[in-house]
Amino acid sequence: MRFKKQFGAATTAVLAISLMLAGCGGKSNNGGNEGKSPTNTESAASATKETVTLKAYFPGDKPAGFDDVLQAVNDKLKADNVGAALNVNFLPWSDYGNAVSVKMSAGEGFDMYLDAPWLSMNQMIASNSLTELDAMVAERSELKASIPDEMWNYNKFDGKIMGIPLGTTQGQVYGLLIRKDLRVKYGLPELKTLDDLEKFLYSVKENEKDVKPFVINGIKADKLPFILSDSANLALDEVLEIGVNMFAYSTKDKKVVGQWASPMIADAYERVTKYYKDGILSKNIAQEQNAETLFKQGKYAATYYAADGVEGLKYSEMLQDGSDKLEVFVPNGDKAKPYTAFQQWNFLCIPTSSKHADLAMDVANWMSIKENHDLMEYGIQGKDWEPVGDTSYKVLSNYSFPGYVLTWRPTLNRTPATMTADDKKWFDFSTNPANFTLSPTAGFNFNAEKVKTEYAKITPLHDSIFLPLSQGLLPADQGKAKLEDKMASLGGQKVIDEIQAQINAVLSGK
Repeated sequence: MRFKKQFGAATTAVLAISLMLAGCGGKSNNGGNEGKSPTNTESAASATKETVTLKAYFPGDKPAGFDDVLQAVNDKLKADNVGAALNVNFLPWSDYGNAVSVKMSAGEGFDMYLDAPWLSMNQMIASNSLTELDAMVAERSELKASIPDEMWNYNKFDGKIMGIPLGTTQGQVYGLLIRKDLRVKYGLPELKTLDDLEKFLYSVKENEKDVKPFVINGIKADKLPFILSDSANLALDEVLEIGVNMFAYSTKDKKVVGQWASPMIADAYERVTKYYKDGILSKNIAQEQNAETLFKQGKYAATYYAADGVEGLKYSEMLQDGSDKLEVFVPNGDKAKPYTAFQQWNFLCIPTSSKHADLAMDVANWMSIKENHDLMEYGIQGKDWEPVGDTSYKVLSNYSFPGYVLTWRPTLNRTPATMTADDKKWFDFSTNPANFTLSPTAGFNFNAEKVKTEYAKITPLHDSIFLPLSQGLLPADQGKAKLEDKMASLGGQKVIDEIQAQINAVLSGK
């Protein structure tokens, strides 16, 4: 799974953090938690290591019950003779990036923190503020094995591991969650194609008085062209996502293009225009923020789905009555082999100011052992959770650790027992590197520093034109023409040229 949190104006590709973070609790003013590891009373002759407390900074609210879990983690670290205890501090999302940067600049001695290219990682690397991890990763077998080679290989910076990549999925798989009971009611077969989907959506519109066809939050609607294209989830002749909003890379022409100009998804923009005009999409789509609630209330027959281990879980409560009324539709699902760059959005980083880099990596390695990973990620067994087989678990408490800051390991992940069979099928699909096609731009991470002025000017076009185009509010022909004009007038070509140059550099090094 990928996760990123943007500050300021809303942008795309951000997974909702509401399910990943629990409510705030605390015993200290700054959210810090330091385990009370027992005093070492063993004889001097023992081989017990002296305990060094490592300080970590992570974003968000402290999870409910975290103090007890951290105490258990530190007790086990001591029992396993790792020689470390953790002091974990949670900082508000609203100030996390700035706060960490200030602490780094001031030379504060902390040992690990969450960073990412969408935060300050590129700047930290440029200022030599992050520890290079290649040699230390190679020496820690559990850590190395818990993360697929593809994640290690394609999440480097200038050829170096500058942070432990944190994720569970290996690429993006998009689709819709639909009301299976309505599909069966209309006598329609299982949805396989976009034509099948269209028949379902128009059947709802024609036959249901109290149920509307399709709801999606406005901010997520820029995913619609990826979902509603005949080329969806297929590795054809274009890479649709390169980690830069509004732009794509054509492998056929080897050129950076605007997503709106991509011939591979031109049909999707036309389809979105039609669906908005016909009332398949809500007329309120631009302001819609309650799609999840509306779908759960039974007011819509379809909503947005992503195989990320989060989106589908939002609706599991709808099946508590024992019914089987939901199913996942993934366009071209029977032959899906999407492109992916194996890019992750979050990294566990170690500042060069840390005096305990090796020990911090020992802890990361220790957390790559299943029972230790499960303790931090899911809590105390029997109190916070209980296992269901080797790969699933039942929730017993409100403890919910944000694994994207520290513990996400694709080979160790468990899925909630409440996950529907369809959701688990596609989530498992998305965690397997073999189900994806390697993008030719793998290894590319855009650095806008050289064109930051122009990039800042065109960024607002996402919300003002690109998003309405993707929502259907702007008809396809009008929206595309407006984007072309505005991009040209604001220096968009300079940004495209810089993206192109950086991709060319990546390609030349392969």
